Amino acid sequence: MAVEGNRATEDFRVTFARLDPSALISPKEFACLLGIKPGAFYERNSKGKLPQPAMTEHRCVRWRARDVREWLNGLNSVAQRRGRPRKTGEQ
Repeated sequence: MAVEGNRATEDFRVTFARLDPSALISPKEFACLLGIKPGAFYERNSKGKLPQPAMTEHRCVRWRARDVREWLNGLNSVAQRRGRPRKTGEQ
């Protein structure tokens, strides 16, 4: 599993696609899957923007691949635009 970002080895997203649904992934692997740095991942996790982990024991946190896939499928494909509304074509 290439989590360090080394392109010479296999990308974790390819490995994730082949994982068993009951397999556990680490925060570093989850961050790699989302394409964000571990610091940004931990910030999102502390704000409750990620699914609940399947295992939290002695500072060891893991998510089931099945739960992560369900969470990814449930995300909105089109995010709500923040800020003032755009002008329409007709006025």
